[in-house]
Amino acid sequence: MFYLICFVILLVLAILNVQMHDRLSTQVLTGISALLLIGIAGLRYETGGDWDAYEKLFRHFPPFSRLTGEPGLLLKQPVEEGFALLCALVKSLGGTVQHLFFVVTTINITLIASAASKYTKYPVVALLCYYGILYFNLEMIYIRQATAVALCFYAVQYIRSERLLPYLLFVLLACTFHRVSALMIPLYFVLNIKLPGWVYLTVVGVGAVVMLAGIPWIQTIFLTVAGWLGENYADKAETYTENAMFAVSRGLSVGFILNLAIFAVIMYFHRQIDELPYGTIMLNMFTLSLVLYYYCFELVEVSNRVRLFFLIGIIALLPMVLEVLPLFLERLAGLVVVTLYCFSFSRGIFMESPQAVAYNPYQNYIEYKIHPRPSSGKQRLEQSKKAFRQERKR
Repeated sequence: MFYLICFVILLVLAILNVQMHDRLSTQVLTGISALLLIGIAGLRYETGGDWDAYEKLFRHFPPFSRLTGEPGLLLKQPVEEGFALLCALVKSLGGTVQHLFFVVTTINITLIASAASKYTKYPVVALLCYYGILYFNLEMIYIRQATAVALCFYAVQYIRSERLLPYLLFVLLACTFHRVSALMIPLYFVLNIKLPGWVYLTVVGVGAVVMLAGIPWIQTIFLTVAGWLGENYADKAETYTENAMFAVSRGLSVGFILNLAIFAVIMYFHRQIDELPYGTIMLNMFTLSLVLYYYCFELVEVSNRVRLFFLIGIIALLPMVLEVLPLFLERLAGLVVVTLYCFSFSRGIFMESPQAVAYNPYQNYIEYKIHPRPSSGKQRLEQSKKAFRQERKR
C-alpha cells in the first residue's frame, strides 16, 4: 500500500495545484512532489528491478582519476561514458550503489520537475502522471536511461526558443548515458511543426491496423541497421530478436485500447493544445510513442525502451488538456480521468499483485541502516525475474 498512499498524496497535491496555480503555490507544491519522488526511488533498498546488476557494475568500476586520465579505459567500460564517470565519481567520494541511486534520482526528478514547470501551469499534475506512467520503469529499473530521458525532456524547451546549441548540448550529454538519445537530434527540426488532425489520426489509425493484422516489417530493418552500427549493437539486436524472453510480439491488450482512448481525447482538444506554447511539441512526441507502440509490435522490448524518450511527452500533454478546460469543476473531472489513466499503468504495483513482488514490500535504505535486518530483496527480485520469463513464454 506504500506506493498507493504516495499516489494519493500526489493526487491531493495535484488538486491543490489545479486550484491554486499562482507562481508561489505552484513552486511550493512542485517542490514537495519532487522531494517525495526523489525519496521513494533514491532511498530504496534492494527494491525494484536491476538493482543487483547495478550493484555488481558499481563494484567493478575503476577510480574516477583513472578513468579521466585514461580515455581508452573509459571507452572500454560496459556502459556509456557519462554514466561510467558518474559512478566512478560517487565511488571515489566514498559512496556506495545506494548513494548512486540517490544522486541519479535527484538529477532526474530535478530536471523533469524544472522542465514541467516551463511546459505546463500544472507541473504537479505532470509529476503525478510521471509517477503513474513512467516512474517505476525509469527510476527503479532503467536508471541509466532515466537520466538520458530526463535530459532530453529538459532539452525540448530549446526547440520552441529555436536555440539549437543548448539543445544539442543536452542531447549529446544524454547520449553519454544512453546512445538511443541520438534519435532526438534530428527531431529538433520537426517536433514543433503543426499538423492537421487528419494526419495524426491516419498515422496512428494505420498503425493500429498494422498491429491488429500482424503485418511483419520492422524486424529485418532493425537487424540490418544494428549490423551497420557495429558488432556490439548487432549482438544486442540478435538477443532482442531471438531470445525467447525478449522476442515476443505485442498483441491486443488493455494498453492497446487505453492508448487509442487517450489519443482520441487528446485529438478532441487538438486545436486548443496547438495554441499552447509547448502543445505541438508534446503532441508530436506522444504521437511518435504511439507510432513505436503500434508499428513496432514485433519488437516489444526494443520499442518499449525507445518509446520512453517520446512517451514522456504525455506527462506534459495531459495537464495541457486540463488547461484548455474553462471551468474548475471541468478541470477537476478531467483530473479524475487523468488519474485513472495513470493508475492503470502501475495498478499491479499499487495493488501489490504477485507480478510486482520486486517492488513490494518497499524497503527504505535509512530504515535498514538504523535497524539492520535480513533483506528479502534478492529473493523477491528472483521471483520477479522468473515471473517475467514465464509471462514472456506464454
